[in-house]
Amino acid sequence: MSTVKRLVVLLPGFEHMPVVAHYRRFIREAAKTAPVYDMNLKETAPLSVATDEDGVAVGDFQFRASGENWAVETDFLLYGLGDITLFYASRNPAVRLFSGLFALIDFIVTGTFFRFVATSWRYALFFLYPILTIACILAISLSLAYAGTVVTGSLLGWILAPLLAILLFRHAARHMHLLLLMDDWTFARDMARGKRPQVMAKMDKVISDAAARISSASPETEIIVAAHSLGAICALPILATALARDPRRRYGLLTVGSSLLKVALHPAASKLRAAVAAVACSKSAWIDAQSLTDPMNFYKSDPIRNLALSSGKSPVRVMVRFRNQLREESYRTIRRNFFRVHRQFVFGVDKRTRYSWHAILCGPQPFAEIAACGGLPCDSQVRAEPEMEIARTAAT
Repeated sequence: MSTVKRLVVLLPGFEHMPVVAHYRRFIREAAKTAPVYDMNLKETAPLSVATDEDGVAVGDFQFRASGENWAVETDFLLYGLGDITLFYASRNPAVRLFSGLFALIDFIVTGTFFRFVATSWRYALFFLYPILTIACILAISLSLAYAGTVVTGSLLGWILAPLLAILLFRHAARHMHLLLLMDDWTFARDMARGKRPQVMAKMDKVISDAAARISSASPETEIIVAAHSLGAICALPILATALARDPRRRYGLLTVGSSLLKVALHPAASKLRAAVAAVACSKSAWIDAQSLTDPMNFYKSDPIRNLALSSGKSPVRVMVRFRNQLREESYRTIRRNFFRVHRQFVFGVDKRTRYSWHAILCGPQPFAEIAACGGLPCDSQVRAEPEMEIARTAAT
């Protein structure tokens, strides 16, 4: 029995989490998924974390997955994008709030928001969520201030209104992820416009380091760049850089719950669109997993069509319904938490479907084969589910 060699570059989404936390989650959720897909998993090299001079941690660890008549050894490179995004969370709450508002206004003024509407109206609602939250806080505060003034006949209501607004903002930050969303939109604007040199320098370092490690892999090693959410805006430039170094090699790209279009639809994001075009015009296999349940991804989008690229092959789109992957009680606990639903793309599963983060990255099927088949093999009952849609489109 021969052993397949694989190198996976892991790029997390916009989460203020260190490499160790992402690693622990990967280990825990992979162990949950393994028996569902008849995999035996063994960690053959524990996590080793190195931090470069720019302060971005890189974690290395290795898995051996095996089953009946197959074995795969996968080297993982986990980049600490949280070391980059943590800059935004370290700022004063007022600065975080107003910089986020400024970013949202930028996306409206440049017409990017209206491109969201045309591409995925659900994502447009996600864009409006922080705006509506802030508007509700202000409306409640002002209404109660006015009512207090009318009842008491004094200015007490208006004196207490700022305090009430602060309390409501703190509640929204803690329980409704308001400041995280403000950071998220500020980061997206910075990436589109190339602002904040210290952040861009760290991103460029991640891109160049990952591309160099990919280029140094042996010819028989299968290469997969896997990104969740906003990690996709780093994945495409990494693959484009690797292709510039060796255009003959076939790479794999897995984007899940992708926020690629969040930045790429901004008119200033020309470099990112060029990276998308380079990957689309290569022989790389690209799988893009999307879900109707997740309001934070561009459901039923096609980056090639939506970016109006003149040439290139569209990704294989795997439409996932999380209800089909989880036990009913597990699904009920997450379905009303849209952040947790968004993270389900990188969490473990209870049932086989055509998509599983860990089965794709650790399992026996070559990535190009999974893309050609429209997803992982699964039993006929799941395959027949009407909610599980495999869509492949070609750019015209």
